[in-house]
Amino acid sequence: YFYEQAQTLNELPIVGDVRGSHFMVGIELVANKESKEGFSADAESAMRIFKRCMNRGVVIRPLGNLIVLSPPLTINKQECDKIISSLHESIEEVSAEFRVLGLI
Repeated sequence: YFYEQAQTLNELPIVGDVRGSHFMVGIELVANKESKEGFSADAESAMRIFKRCMNRGVVIRPLGNLIVLSPPLTINKQECDKIISSLHESIEEVSAEFRVLGLI
């Protein structure tokens, strides 16, 4: 369920790929979906999303242009939904910010 819900993030403009298995998920952030070109390090794409998720009570692991998710094995569907919806909202906010900055 968690992995299936994470796949919905693929629809967002700066998500280039969602990969992994079960409770291990990596979300690749890209400046260009077609070429899969990532953001420069100074854009701090994953860190910006991390900060917004933290404000929503969700902890993610930012690694450059990659977000790593590995929730506890005891997670339930409601908690899965909270993680994915918080990520969705946070990624949308960062996408809007990047549009204004001319990064996408």
